[in-house]
Formats: sequence, C-alpha cells, structure tokens
Amino acid sequence: MFKNRSTIDVVVIMMTLIIGMVLLLTLLGIIVGKLSHPGMDVSRGAEALTNVTTTIVGALVGFIGGRATGRWEGANGKELTNGKTN
Repeated sequence: MFKNRSTIDVVVIMMTLIIGMVLLLTLLGIIVGKLSHPGMDVSRGAEALTNVTTTIVGALVGFIGGRATGRWEGANGKELTNGKTN
C-alpha cells in the first residue's frame, strides 16, 4: 500500500487514520456515556467532534488542492492525464 507513495502521502494517510480512530473512539465514548447516564448532556462533545471533523476535512481538501495546483504548475501549465503531460 505504501510502496509507491511519497513520504508526504504516507504522513497524511497515517495522520488521517489516527485522527479518524480518535474521533471514532470519542464518539463511542459519548454513546456509551449517554447510554449509561441518560441525563448526560452530550452537546459539547458532539460540537467538539463536529468542529474537529470540519477542520480536518477542510485541511485535507486544501492539501489536496494545493498538491494538484503544484503538479499543474510543475507541468508548465500543460494538462495532466494520469500523471503524464499532454
């Protein structure tokens, strides 16, 4: 899976997996807490999860967009198709 990927790609994939796992565990913790204590207020936890998810998605979209722009500029403005210039 990582054999033909650049270091930056591997770092982004690993960080995405780690953050995804943390978000999943946090969500499971909130669900278990709500089930064991029905009166518990989970609005702050849900808001934190939403904010983190939005931030991470925005950062990944910006990163991917920046890479695409860099590749396009690196090809001297030529259209890229499957990593090759036309």
